[in-house]
Amino acid sequence: MRLFQTLKDIVFFLAVLTAALFLMQKFDVIDLGTGNVQVVDGDSLRKGDTDIRLYGIDAPEYRQSCRDKTNAEFPCGKQAANILRGLVNGQQVTCSSVDTDRYGRAVSICKIKTLDLNAEMVKQGWAVAYSKHSLNYVGVEAEARHAKRGIWAGTFEEPEDYRARNRHVQGG
Repeated sequence: MRLFQTLKDIVFFLAVLTAALFLMQKFDVIDLGTGNVQVVDGDSLRKGDTDIRLYGIDAPEYRQSCRDKTNAEFPCGKQAANILRGLVNGQQVTCSSVDTDRYGRAVSICKIKTLDLNAEMVKQGWAVAYSKHSLNYVGVEAEARHAKRGIWAGTFEEPEDYRARNRHVQGG
């Protein structure tokens, strides 16, 4: 009787695992695993040979400047990268890919334990909700904007607009 229960448990576990893997593949959710990452900029990471773009957010480009509350220019793109670097701080990051972008990057939700890095970058005001692709972080952005955190303390050009305006300069 005990052996029968164990076999039933194993079959049930395998069925659930198979269903989960099927759904993950069907909806393009792929676990990239946990490990060390390098911060590329405020919304991009690299894990080994895998380039990762944080899903649902858009941070200032690395060379982008913004204006603070006194209207002084500052390198907000570098600051956003430094904020993400400080959050990661050599810790193990777990990323789940939800898509692949046109550059072949794994568009992912990344976490350190339970901390959603995507949400945290928006919450601290160093990225905007990329509502063109997801509504996940719109509420968090509204909170950061209202509290005038990060880039919301002054003025800035939307990262997407900055990229479009500088595409010819960047060679892309």
